[in-house]
Amino acid sequence: MLSRFRFLRPSAPLVFCAALAAPVMVFGSATRIGFKDAEATARGNAFAATADSPAAVYYNPAGLTQLDGQSFSATAYVIQLDTDFSGAAGSAKMKRENNLVPQFYYAYAPEGKNYAFGLGGYSPFGLSTNWGSSSVLSPLTTKAEQKTYSLAAVGAVQITPTLSLGAGPVFQRAETTLSRQSGFGEYTFDGDGNALGFNAGVRWQPSAQHAFGLSYQHHYTINLKGTAGIAGAVPAQPASAEFVFPEVIIAGYSYRPAPGWNLEVNLDWTNWDRVNSLTINAPGPLGATQAFNWQSGFFYDVGVTREFKNGFSLSAGYTYAENSIPDSTYTPAIPDSDRHLFALGGSYHTGGLKLTLAYQFGYSPDRTVVGSPFGLADGTYHNRTHAIAASLAYQF
Repeated sequence: MLSRFRFLRPSAPLVFCAALAAPVMVFGSATRIGFKDAEATARGNAFAATADSPAAVYYNPAGLTQLDGQSFSATAYVIQLDTDFSGAAGSAKMKRENNLVPQFYYAYAPEGKNYAFGLGGYSPFGLSTNWGSSSVLSPLTTKAEQKTYSLAAVGAVQITPTLSLGAGPVFQRAETTLSRQSGFGEYTFDGDGNALGFNAGVRWQPSAQHAFGLSYQHHYTINLKGTAGIAGAVPAQPASAEFVFPEVIIAGYSYRPAPGWNLEVNLDWTNWDRVNSLTINAPGPLGATQAFNWQSGFFYDVGVTREFKNGFSLSAGYTYAENSIPDSTYTPAIPDSDRHLFALGGSYHTGGLKLTLAYQFGYSPDRTVVGSPFGLADGTYHNRTHAIAASLAYQF
């Protein structure tokens, strides 16, 4: 319904309601954090069929049956967003910030048994954008920060010599702070909440050269409870917003043409169609409803790894990520666009210790937005991302 006002000059209350709701889009964001391990990141995140490290807790829990004994890995994924805007209202540049996304995994596969267990902590969704309080986009967003945490406890069993299954519950938590400027002062929403979901996976390896993997991450709903207020105008009041985080399905195929070589492709789907609208429940002018109408999208992953006898290995990969936010509900709080992600990395393995480093560069063709609510976000967005991932794993 908002789109019918596109060619009209909106009244102040209408502008206020539209701008109030826009930053909340950071909750669902089309910025799903799909990269959970440096080795997987280096090969374009194509890892669901290989899944031979503790990170299988996330990528495909069925892969845990390939491990022996106990193993642990910790990963630091640091990403920097670089976004510029130009439009009829002027130009703006988002402040560069380095965002750290830590994660860890533990796996236990008893010797001589056909089962394994895993525990993992990671962040499935997240965003931190800061346009500043004086930019031309400040009526839509000044700063948006979302932190999500997942704690997964999974088990896996080898049904046959070639087939394994895995599944387990996942505890989910989300914390969000959103701010924007309005004619009444700075609006801020703070909210957090918990939910329970589950992950599952299957891995089939009919021969030494071929392996197939399928991973499913269930959707979950979080009731974000907190406060909303307008500095200097409306004191903070109790507020809440219920949001559905979408399910994810990853399918992968791994091909090992010769010893030391592994080529894999993944098709990674996020069901953003679940995210249609969001209502902020708060008193008076602090409450609002915003349409999303997001679109489900794919990550297309391809990667290759070459292992050497001296303990070193090299990996390279490419990921194409589809845009999921249409112009009609676009907000600069989430500078979403089609993305090309290129990665390169290497590992060194000695004894039970393994160190992996990876660099990732993201390029997006300029996106020109036309028809956003009241035209407030219309313009051209220029996006780049840089990320570094480091993983340290130990088997004992």
